[in-house]
Amino acid sequence: MNTWTIERLLGLDPYEFEELLGRLFIKMGYTSEVTQKSRDMGVDILISIENFGLSHTWIVQAKRYSEPVGVKEIREYSSLRYRDNVDGVIIATTSGFTKEAQKEALEHNVKLLDGPLLVKMLSHYMPENLDINSQQRSISENQEFVNIKGTVLKQGEQMLGETEVIFKGERGSMACTNKRIFLIKNTTNLLSKRRDVLCSLEVKDMLGWAQEMPSFYLVMGGKEITVMSMRARKPEQAAEMLQCLQQEYIRGEHLLKFERTKDEFIVLTNKRISKNQYSGVSREISLKHTLGTEIKGGGILGRSKLVLNGNMNENTRIELNCGDLVLWKEAIEAAIRVS
Repeated sequence: MNTWTIERLLGLDPYEFEELLGRLFIKMGYTSEVTQKSRDMGVDILISIENFGLSHTWIVQAKRYSEPVGVKEIREYSSLRYRDNVDGVIIATTSGFTKEAQKEALEHNVKLLDGPLLVKMLSHYMPENLDINSQQRSISENQEFVNIKGTVLKQGEQMLGETEVIFKGERGSMACTNKRIFLIKNTTNLLSKRRDVLCSLEVKDMLGWAQEMPSFYLVMGGKEITVMSMRARKPEQAAEMLQCLQQEYIRGEHLLKFERTKDEFIVLTNKRISKNQYSGVSREISLKHTLGTEIKGGGILGRSKLVLNGNMNENTRIELNCGDLVLWKEAIEAAIRVS
């Protein structure tokens, strides 16, 4: 059985190690952004977490070292806290830290994750996800993937898998690569089997996904947010494929909160709030144009609603009939503060 070890971590290249740490912090409940190599400004990973209106942002430095990290690195990276105005700095390494480095870290409130602690964290939060490549291999080995007729894979595009779904009342399948999601209609008669691609979605346009067993909802961005609903025959298989795609879309606009009500989908991202009626009509408001939220109505004569008010120039007002109005209000106000 494969397990996390320091030797396995040392076998990764530096950027793969950063990507792995990014996924680990996501599993721990943080939002995580692994910076691009050409624009990292000395920062490997930026993580943040929000609870009940309280938000914390940390810089994470990833050091795939075999020798202990010294005091020089602690002094260098502790200054990033003040330069980038974050709450703190975390240094994660496959090795350890010298006594001088540990003392310096205490003075500057730098948090240290050494190799043994990192292995324990990975084993706890990611026991079955040794790396994204092993995830992809696992999916491919446990299900047969049939090539999609009429499509050509792009450079760097790899097959992840396929699972049966019902989409718009049609039985078919969802096939995933690391770049695209295909929704396919399968037609079988006495003489032949036919596979038609109903739509092709770019993973880079994906904001996130939500699950309500056995249904899945793909939330897609663009000028307007759209929600695509489907039912999966094997929900765990669909979830595993979609989980593999997370690092491809989490860095930009991404899903924070989702709810399906009687009449519509309500979507909150780190940039906007949207409600999409099943009839196709949608309304949305940018977080930067949202002045405030308030709960109105209720009592004997009616149901309470969450009202979002936008700039006067935008003349924007949205009413949300969501389940837990207080939790939605807190989530939206927290997103506005950090937008």
